[in-house]
Amino acid sequence: MTPSDRFDGAAGPVRITKRLQLLVEGNDQRNFAEALLSRIGRSDIEVQNFGGITQLGDFLAALQGSASFETVDGIGILRDAEGKSADAFRSVQGALAKAALPVPDELGCRVAGAPDVTVFILGGDGGMLETLLNRTVEEEPEQRCVEEFLRCVEEERGRAVRNPHKSRAHAWIATRDHPEVSVGVAAQKNYWPLEHRALDDLRAFLRSL
Repeated sequence: MTPSDRFDGAAGPVRITKRLQLLVEGNDQRNFAEALLSRIGRSDIEVQNFGGITQLGDFLAALQGSASFETVDGIGILRDAEGKSADAFRSVQGALAKAALPVPDELGCRVAGAPDVTVFILGGDGGMLETLLNRTVEEEPEQRCVEEFLRCVEEERGRAVRNPHKSRAHAWIATRDHPEVSVGVAAQKNYWPLEHRALDDLRAFLRSL
């Protein structure tokens, strides 16, 4: 994550323009979420980048500091699992509790409050946005080339690639017409099939906000 992707807690209150807020981890998630929301016809949800996983608490405080916060009816939170999904969920629960906001007991289940809150963890244990996106193209013929490329790299280096989820995602993007784009922008260019069944649960979460 580059400095421009990070939430700056000193920047003051967050600008709020819609009653439904989706808080996401980083610009890739923001661009991807906006593409998926557009695909399912939800123009009433504002996507906000809260920065890194340790910055959610500061972002929630800044969100609550907005003069328009009282207009917010619902908050959805997306973040990567990275380690264990349960640990990621507990981290989000802790940030919500510290902000005195409603705390869901289960992933994907809305807890009523002022505002309502729902949480979704991406990728499953050890996973992230790229894990989910890779599942949408795993049956495409080019995936054979992607897997052969990664296997060749690992054989030449004598060790596994450090982050296979991200490496596989960027190798896939390298097969598209504009390989210079990020994972999130790739979603906006339809390089990921956003109607794929691998995104069913996430689409249901977004529709429920």
